Amino acid sequence: MGHLQRHRTVRWLSTLLLAALAVPAAAQQPDWRDFLRRDDVETIQISPDGRFLALAQRSGEGTVVSIRDTASLQETIRFNPGVLGEIAVLKWVDSDRLVIGANRADSRYRVALVEPALYVVGRDGRSRERMPANFLATIDGDPEHLLVYRCTSTRDGCIDEVRKVQIGHSRTSGGEKIISAPDARSVLLADRHGQVRFAISWNDSSQSRLHVHRSGTEGWALVNDATVSGVDVLPLGIDEDGKHAYLTSERKKGPSIVERYVIADGKRDEVYADPLSDPVWTIRSLDGEVPLGAWYDPVKPRAVFWNADHPDVPILRQVMAAFPGKLVRVSSASADRNLAIVNVSSTTETGDFYLFDRAARRASLLAYGAPWLVGKQVPASRGVAFTARDGLPLHGVLTVPASGPQERLPMVVVAHGGPYEVLETATYDAEAALLASQGFAVLRVNFRGSGGYGRDFVEKGYREWGRAMQDDLTDATRWAIAQGIADPGKVCLYGMSYGGYAALMGAVREPALYRCVAGYAAPYDLAKMYKWGSIRRSDLGLNYLERVLGKDKPELAARSPAQQAAAIKVPVLLAHGRLDARVDVQHSRALAKAMRKAGTRVEVIEYPSEGHWLAIDADREDFYTRLLAFLKDNTD
Repeated sequence: MGHLQRHRTVRWLSTLLLAALAVPAAAQQPDWRDFLRRDDVETIQISPDGRFLALAQRSGEGTVVSIRDTASLQETIRFNPGVLGEIAVLKWVDSDRLVIGANRADSRYRVALVEPALYVVGRDGRSRERMPANFLATIDGDPEHLLVYRCTSTRDGCIDEVRKVQIGHSRTSGGEKIISAPDARSVLLADRHGQVRFAISWNDSSQSRLHVHRSGTEGWALVNDATVSGVDVLPLGIDEDGKHAYLTSERKKGPSIVERYVIADGKRDEVYADPLSDPVWTIRSLDGEVPLGAWYDPVKPRAVFWNADHPDVPILRQVMAAFPGKLVRVSSASADRNLAIVNVSSTTETGDFYLFDRAARRASLLAYGAPWLVGKQVPASRGVAFTARDGLPLHGVLTVPASGPQERLPMVVVAHGGPYEVLETATYDAEAALLASQGFAVLRVNFRGSGGYGRDFVEKGYREWGRAMQDDLTDATRWAIAQGIADPGKVCLYGMSYGGYAALMGAVREPALYRCVAGYAAPYDLAKMYKWGSIRRSDLGLNYLERVLGKDKPELAARSPAQQAAAIKVPVLLAHGRLDARVDVQHSRALAKAMRKAGTRVEVIEYPSEGHWLAIDADREDFYTRLLAFLKDNTD
């Protein structure tokens, strides 16, 4: 693979300050299509003895695994999961064997939807064993066994059963049963000693239950039931000793806190409460297992260590100081913790991989995440803050062109999908960079209902589709105009899923504010969400819809673009996948029909092989070609 680097070394100044990597003086503009490309290297895992690297890397339209010598980067073997395959699990069992979880493309949908398969592969390529279940954990000190889980069907859903299986004998013996999950659809968490410790599940009302399994007991003990407490409590991870865990615990007001949990007796002690945000990304030990802290504030990330006595913390502080202003995450380390793989990202970098040598106090660049963007003018992003009309503090991310005018720009306001508990962060965003590279200011907003700012901030968005949530986008747009960022006559609103709904409601609610609106795979008739699409096909989905939308038909009609098509006076671009099970393509067709009847200009694109997202490279390029042309035509 030509993009691996061997002799690019970060030089340590003073204690551990990064000497800037050289960038060509005359950086070039990237082709906008470069922003649609997947990262060249997705993850790197180092073997326990530090001698080998396992890389999940792109090859054509799929992902493969290659094993390479750490010193020379010479490839020893390559594992290909199949056509359009994806790598879901990559972890060393010991220095000679690797666990690989992979799936492959479905012949109909042309994306990797086939049930994952689990393999143990020898680094020399001479052995390959397919395991009979899904990967859960390796076991420290026991490289001959793995914890795996498999579904056992019941009338209430899928109950996972955990087994300890012996590598080399997994198909003949079936392994030793460890425990079954307490609830259907549980997510399980094991410690490094082969003990399954936590199970988290959600009921039909999307309320969580957290259970713990204690040594010497048969079953599970309830830690938190959101139907009783009114809040979610989730495990972040478990200490090396297996005796303590860290939980993130919601509060009814304000951001979630972090608690230290004693597994044996259930004692919980608060260790950190941030005044602004929930934990956004967990900071883990060098081996990627133990929670040590978290990055807080989605739009201005800052690292906080609340497990500060851990021996890896001073090392991580040094590494972070070497990459100021960037997001630093460790993916794996050698058993002696002398070598670690560090991923470094920023608003202009997708995530570059370094080999950190603790003894030599040196970091060597192994691979760029997106080598085709190195030395190019990639638009940067910054966090912004403003206040909604009702006094609610709001945050967002602004991306502007890397060169040229920085004021009174044509602007695209992008509303995220979800919409609940999804958040915009000041990290690299391919879509924002793509749009900004074409001369647009791009404003992404964490409107009420977004994640990252506490449970009450999420709940402020319930039943506010087309109302307060929409007002937040309007207020953000007016703020950008008042700041001189946006040309008031050249602003468009766009989004996918809920974001597409919000774009069209922006045209309904604010006919003079936006010059054009565009949406992909969005629900445009709220009442029809109870009749079309996959959400309404379960009690969980129906309860969700009632909680976040309500069932008052006149209210739903008033907040539905398809029922208010006559109020839309600006050009509209609609796109949808015909195989979209979540939001039926009938939403776009019905809106387009109503708009044409009202005499409004509308362009409609349907992709025969796409679902609720754009998964096929050719379709993504086609969509963004059309979107850019549409935006430019209406803001020139």
